[in-house]
Formats: sequence, C-alpha cells, structure tokens
Amino acid sequence: MVIVVCSAYGSPHAAGPSPSAASASAPASPPPSLGPDDQELLTELRAVDFQMYETPIRIGAYVFAGAGLNYDRNTLELQYGGIAIDEWKALSFDPSSGKCSTADPQYSWNCKFLARSPQDHTLYAGPRGGLNGYPADLGDVYVEIGSTVIHMQRSGLHTPSLADLTMFADTLAKVAADAVVQLNVGARAYAQELRDTVASRIDFKTYLPQKLLQNFTLDKKFLLNPADPLHPYLYLHFSRVAVGNEAFEFTASEFRDGTALSASHCGVLDPESYTPDTSCKLTFTTSRGIAVYTDYATTCFDLPPTRVTFLYSMHIDKVTSAELSTFIDSFVEVPPAQIPGG
Repeated sequence: MVIVVCSAYGSPHAAGPSPSAASASAPASPPPSLGPDDQELLTELRAVDFQMYETPIRIGAYVFAGAGLNYDRNTLELQYGGIAIDEWKALSFDPSSGKCSTADPQYSWNCKFLARSPQDHTLYAGPRGGLNGYPADLGDVYVEIGSTVIHMQRSGLHTPSLADLTMFADTLAKVAADAVVQLNVGARAYAQELRDTVASRIDFKTYLPQKLLQNFTLDKKFLLNPADPLHPYLYLHFSRVAVGNEAFEFTASEFRDGTALSASHCGVLDPESYTPDTSCKLTFTTSRGIAVYTDYATTCFDLPPTRVTFLYSMHIDKVTSAELSTFIDSFVEVPPAQIPGG
C-alpha cells in the first residue's frame, strides 16, 4: 500500500516558501501528535538505503503535496500536485547508453540528454513514444543527484517547463526521515484548507442539467481535483434508475479548456487526464446551437468558457440525437458556491 497524502497546488508563477515546507533539520524525535500512519512511515523511511531529497519552495503552480514509499519500500514517491517524483538508490544508472534505468534493475526506458541546470545537474528526458527521433518529453525527466536517481513525471494535465524542471533539480536538498513526515503533516493541513475553499477557485461557469437523460438521474455533484486543487473542476455522476440501456452509470466533468472543440481537438475527458483525444467528430447541433462532438465512448460540448465531457456513448447507450439534444439544452448555470466540494 502506497502511503501518500492529498495533492496541493501553488499559485501560478510564484516562487517562495510552500505552506507545507519544513526545514530539513527537523528534530530527531517526532512530536507525539503523529498518527499511526505517520509513525509507520517514519519507521520505514529510516530504513531506506539511499539519500532522500525535498524542495521547500513553490515553483510556478507546483507545491509539495506529500511523500511516501512504494509497495516494495525501495522508492520514495513525492507528489507536487502536477508533478510526481520518484527517488531510488542509483544502481547502474547510465543514460549514456540511451537507457535510463528505474528502481527495478530489470526495467529501463529510452532517454537522452535534455539540458544542464545552472547548478550543473544533467537532466535526461524520455522521447515521446519511446522511439528515436521523437522530441524530448518534459513530462518524463531523470536526474542523478549523488547516489540517488530522481525521476520527475507529469501527474496531471500540465506539463512542466524546462525552467520548472531545472529549478526542481537545483533546489532539491537532503532531508531526513523526520523532515519528510513533518512535511506530510503540513501538506495535509494545506490540502484541507484548499478543500474548504474550493468554490473560490473555479475559473469557469458551472452548469447543471434540468432534465433527465434516458433512465439516468444525477445523484452526485461536487467540486474537486486531487491532481490540481488550485484549479478544481465540477464532477457529475449519473446512475441508472431503470433498465433501458447498457450502462449502469456515467460521469461528466466541467472545466476550462481554452481551445474550442473541433474534429482535431477533443481535449481530455477530465483535468486529471493528460492524454488528448483527437478522434471525435461533430455529430449534431442542438436547437440552442450547441455543437456536440462524440466518439465511440464519449460525448462533449462547449458552453464557453466551459468544456463539458461525458463518459457516455450514443452507440452503447442507444440514445437518439433528439433525446441528447434536449438533455444538453437543459443545462443552466448554477453558482459554484451552491455546489458542494468533494
């Protein structure tokens, strides 16, 4: 079981102390307020055989969100609400071979030189698709610091910039097990603060349907985004109330996408995904003039500046364009303050 805490994002373009940051020189003995999970993590962290690193600064939209060990207890996993960092003991790490090895010696991935940081750290990146000739993937970067390999990966919609990555590499500092646990305590408190004020960070219009679709009813609606709580989205869940189609449920997401829908830009299903969909097609236009795009499994449309996406299939659920049009046209704006946070 991986021990991690909720994600937290910083304010855009900021560089300063993180609300969850703590000094690497934390006291040798933890305060008695640590819970059982923290105590267990502390014991396990003290047993790792490599140096652990952390950065106490906020970089762009990335803020420390928590750390824990993987299932095999040989990799430290750090979350930055958009960047995931894995740290492990460097064993035969030789990017000059064209491969970057992972914590498990039997696995290695294609990589190549990316850049040298101002503090003279060498960064390597995996090529997109893992094949020669592809550009470097800034969402898949390796750096070796001392006896530790650090792997930085995107974990949300946003891909870090090269400046973000080099700054991360240059600001990672040694930490002891006690400091990691204390950083986690601060991260949990910050994440709770973000959950308590989630509606204040909605940067798009939120809508709710006023009509039912087939035999589904809207039974859950809340604001959330574990991957990026400073940029939450609206999550909707529809459950089946009577037999009449193939699905038992479907979900929808509302969020901001600055690029309008088209046959070449279907965007993503929700802000916690980062694989773009480019295979949708304009299927019909509602009586309100809303263009509806579909592929085999999804349906999406724009209510600018809001993108609405459904994990719902006209084919599988056997819905007509007239039925779906009536449902989509029934969406009305509802203030985000009236929608609970998740």
